[in-house]
Amino acid sequence: MTNQPMMETMGQWRVTVWEEENFQGKRCEFHMECPNIMERGFRRIRSVKVENGPWVGYEYPEFQGQQFILEKGDYPRWEAWSGNTGYRTEHMLSFRPVKSANVPM
Repeated sequence: MTNQPMMETMGQWRVTVWEEENFQGKRCEFHMECPNIMERGFRRIRSVKVENGPWVGYEYPEFQGQQFILEKGDYPRWEAWSGNTGYRTEHMLSFRPVKSANVPM
């Protein structure tokens, strides 16, 4: 099995985040992890659109707190990623792509 070209690997993950619900307010697109969205001038993340790859969102900066698995699709409000659990958080403050090794069979 050959290694993937760098451009193909870089395009493997893409997520767009918005500061407000329903894809409103400040927005930014990411292709790699973001340990603290507040360092990018955001107060919080309230809606997400995953274009490529699976991601994990976290309640707090530095990948701390409640974790949320984000697969390809739209997440217009916090209920879309937090589900019906007893523990609810209305925002995310950090996120990163899920990377896995390709193991030859």
